[in-house]
Amino acid sequence: MAKKKSLHEEMKLLTQYLISDSSENAKRPLLYPFFQNLYPEKFKIENDAKGADGYVDGVFILETKTDYSDWLAGFYQALHYHRQSGLVYQLILVIAHKFVGVWRVNQIPEHAFLLYHSASPIDAPNFVGKDNARKTTQHVKKEIEEAALYFIEPKRFDKIHQKNEAVSFDFDGNPRFGIEFFWHEITSILKNSNAGRIQVDTRNFINEIELLKEFFDTPIEAVHAFYTMIAYWDITSTVSVSDYTGEVQLVGFKGRKHSEPPFTVKPALLKKFIKHVENRYIFTNEGSGITADYYFSRFDEVMSRIDPEYVKQHGIFFTDVNLSRFALWFAKRILGGQVNEMYIFFDPAGGSGNLISSWRGKQKHKIISELQPDLLRIIERRMRIDPWHVEKGFTIIPKTSDNKGLNFLDRDAASYITELEKELKLKNLELDKPFAFLLNPPYKNTDEHESARESADANYTIHPSILELTGDDAGKERYLAFLGQILNLSKHQAEKQDDCEPVVMIFTPTSWLIPRPTYVSFREKWDRHFQFLDGFIITSNEFFKLKGKWPLAFTVWKYHRNETRTNRVNLYDFTEMTTTRFKNVNWASGDEKLNAQVGIDFEALSKVSFVNNRKSIKEWADQKMYDFKRDSTKAEKNSNQIYGGLPLEDPRRKNKKTYGIAESEFIGFMDDCTPVRIKQDNSMRLSVKPDRIWFYLDNRIQKANLLKCFNGPSDNRSFCCLNIDSAKSLLSWFSIGKSIVGRYPLWANQSDIWVPEIPDVLKDYWYAHCFAFVLAENRCVVTKFEKDNPVEGAPEVFADNPLCPANPEAFWATTLDSHITREYGLAFELVSAIKQLYKHWNLNYCQGQFLYNNGLHDEPYFRYFSYPDFLT
Repeated sequence: MAKKKSLHEEMKLLTQYLISDSSENAKRPLLYPFFQNLYPEKFKIENDAKGADGYVDGVFILETKTDYSDWLAGFYQALHYHRQSGLVYQLILVIAHKFVGVWRVNQIPEHAFLLYHSASPIDAPNFVGKDNARKTTQHVKKEIEEAALYFIEPKRFDKIHQKNEAVSFDFDGNPRFGIEFFWHEITSILKNSNAGRIQVDTRNFINEIELLKEFFDTPIEAVHAFYTMIAYWDITSTVSVSDYTGEVQLVGFKGRKHSEPPFTVKPALLKKFIKHVENRYIFTNEGSGITADYYFSRFDEVMSRIDPEYVKQHGIFFTDVNLSRFALWFAKRILGGQVNEMYIFFDPAGGSGNLISSWRGKQKHKIISELQPDLLRIIERRMRIDPWHVEKGFTIIPKTSDNKGLNFLDRDAASYITELEKELKLKNLELDKPFAFLLNPPYKNTDEHESARESADANYTIHPSILELTGDDAGKERYLAFLGQILNLSKHQAEKQDDCEPVVMIFTPTSWLIPRPTYVSFREKWDRHFQFLDGFIITSNEFFKLKGKWPLAFTVWKYHRNETRTNRVNLYDFTEMTTTRFKNVNWASGDEKLNAQVGIDFEALSKVSFVNNRKSIKEWADQKMYDFKRDSTKAEKNSNQIYGGLPLEDPRRKNKKTYGIAESEFIGFMDDCTPVRIKQDNSMRLSVKPDRIWFYLDNRIQKANLLKCFNGPSDNRSFCCLNIDSAKSLLSWFSIGKSIVGRYPLWANQSDIWVPEIPDVLKDYWYAHCFAFVLAENRCVVTKFEKDNPVEGAPEVFADNPLCPANPEAFWATTLDSHITREYGLAFELVSAIKQLYKHWNLNYCQGQFLYNNGLHDEPYFRYFSYPDFLT
């Protein structure tokens, strides 16, 4: 029995139907499956539907036409089936070549109904359709078009269908490409035909914001309009337009409430916008927790889909609302029940407001700031529609009416506090308590294209007082710059107030907690002022809409100066925790009940130590890296001569960087094994013989998948194995890295590979297995760099395989082979199998000779040379 296709797959068939130039009859196999899937028992066709192309009793009637120009005839034809055959339906659906139209019967214009009633009941629907279409004036035709719930004509269809990117996603995570995006909307209409309006709910609201984009000049304006209307968009809401300014407001709750502030849509689309909004309403249900605030809590998803470049350039990963609540539940457990009375809560990177709005203690006030005025407006709207926040009090700094943000990083601590005090004074408030910093700062590294940041208003200026703490390199990490400013503000408060001990609750990557080398200096300064209290790590992409999987830490710190302190950061490992973990948690419950719902027994959990006290495996290698990727010299650029060691035809010669030198007898390799002429290094490690092997090695665990072994240096991070001592360290490094790819615990992601502790009795066993592993896992190739390439006079260079077990002069035979004996079991068996393969190849194929023209000329190590490819 054939597997039933999903609705998503049937939508693709519908799209094919719209594109096809075939006749109606030829295309019908593409049409019906969708409706049969939607209404499996009720959908009828043709004879069973009194001649209609499709029909579901009480729901809709379907009429198809070959050409778009016949849509009006199809509309009247569908309408006539009620008069002729008594079919009952609420919706009319007309589909033709690159056309879809949907009408609600009770919203059809009066002139169209007059024509409908004038037709004879005994006339055939096909005749009536054509006749009434002929009688319809252009004015009435336009009225019918404007009355449609959906009207996608060929020009609009082509524009939609040309979008190859996924413009949205369905409930199961399937991407919606082009026109499929609208099939989901039409599906919703057909499934909810009794509803007076289309329901906007938790599953489709982001798609609805996508639809709003056409009415505004920028995507962010559509987002603002949605969140402006959200609290007033009910089944009675109407759009009010100012006669004076042309601005619009949504009037809801039977005229008792209206949205603020007014906003502007494209004048040419105003009528269409009104119809769009008044055909919809927002679903809320206080009892199930689906309030207007729920839609605000998913602002991160909205931005990542509606304006992904904005999110990318700001390095913003908005905090999942359940993770926010869990983190604050965790922090309250550490800081105690009196924390609400002791601090002024401050989020200087408010984002979507999920974090600061989740802390619902008894604190008198909270302060929220943001660099981006767009985000500040979202936060303010969110706070203003929540009675709890209105009652407890909040201050948005600066005021959204100023239409500017407040950069947390571009001024010294004293100036920043002055700015806060000025705004608070307007509300008769004072900074009379320590800060409780509560934030999820941007993580973006600013070592990037400045023009891209400026176009998205994402260019953060960092004050010298912060860079003095972080250093220039570490200061490029935005979250570290936020930490630097927090340290400055806390010092300033502590100097001004006795016994002032601010606290910090912050989400960050784990790099600075280890700390990695770039962050050591900053951590020393931080540790002298802050005491680590507790924290945990989770998996980044489980709770944040981002690419990549890495450990994200939430840590809690308290200001308490101690010049000799070095914090040991031990964190609970929650990297196995998923979003479903909080599915049934009611965060509004009392403490005792909430603790039971969260259900974490901290006494039974172990912690991961983020302490940089292990010797890096790079130190064991004890040799300098070699690389041949470089900047072109001024003389080379001005010479009009060929320079660099890549083959002459290699397109990478156009890259900004240059690789190697034009004349040399030494060969290195690009990542894809393209040979490159390179110069001898200062340690004289290069050789024209196969008497050493080279590795691309990176000591960072997260980069372990990049490790490679070549018969010459790689373009960067190259290390040379030329004797048994270097073999022990480098092959251990390579083997550990390759074997842990995809298998190491997530907490280790930001750590370096460390030197293994191998008991003396096992060392020979260990090295034998590492040596055998590299024999099986390497990229050593046999090739030849032809002479006079890339410049006249360059010598021919033969590159042999140093790991060929059949060559007595190769590095394998001279240095490694004797260390793998029968007593080492699996290592010996692996090497023996590889040797047997080489022997079989030699005896049965090459027989000690070169084999030419083997179909390998497109391989990078032959591609750019004129001679035939070969095997040995």
